[in-house]
Amino acid sequence: MDRSHCVMKIQEIVADNRNDRRSILQLGYNLGRLSELTGLGREPFWDRWKEAVADWDHPRILALAQELQLSVSSDSRSDGH
Repeated sequence: MDRSHCVMKIQEIVADNRNDRRSILQLGYNLGRLSELTGLGREPFWDRWKEAVADWDHPRILALAQELQLSVSSDSRSDGH
């Protein structure tokens, strides 16, 4: 599983506004994988998302997903992935 797959799965869950238990667990898993794959730790991923996900603040989650897409794609270009 690579970064783009994780981002794609997160965006799919967010776009579909899926706030069921399974989808939230998938969000957490994919955010955790991004943390590991990038080596950036929890802060840019789960820590930034946890409050919005706990409240299922969909507009905020959409904004975070958009930021995630931009940051991960720019990281990928800068490290050659």
